[in-house]
Amino acid sequence: MGKKKSDIDKIRKDKSKDAENRRSVAAMAAAGVVDFSLISLLQLGYFKNLPDLPGKVFDSKKVNTSKDAVILGMPDGVISLGAYVAIMFLATAATRFKKRSRLLDLALGAVVLGQAAGAAQYLYKMAFVQKKVCIYCVAGAAINFASLKPVYSLIRK
Repeated sequence: MGKKKSDIDKIRKDKSKDAENRRSVAAMAAAGVVDFSLISLLQLGYFKNLPDLPGKVFDSKKVNTSKDAVILGMPDGVISLGAYVAIMFLATAATRFKKRSRLLDLALGAVVLGQAAGAAQYLYKMAFVQKKVCIYCVAGAAINFASLKPVYSLIRK
């Protein structure tokens, strides 16, 4: 009796451009999970401070504990953390459910676009309102902007 490939083996060995784009987005979201876990723990009071780059402009604590760091009564770090998990879920689900992959890719695009729009707005507030920079937020923004390209490749069909 021959070995039957598991569904996970099929996903892992898929060399299609769509699969590669989904993997890229999921990997960037995984980096976002790590980054925003630190921010979330600061906002929840687990950490008193996060290490910052030298210079007066860098103040992650001030940025992440400001009134701008609250969305709908929730710390924005936790909201972004949930969005990164949703991105990983949608990227994976689209590889698993081929018949629904178009809809899942559109949902993935919506979450990534929302994250990028939120990052652009928050970068503006850091630079022009707070006049302080959170390096963790800048890293998250870079992740969000970089995720746009592979997602665009998925949804432009």
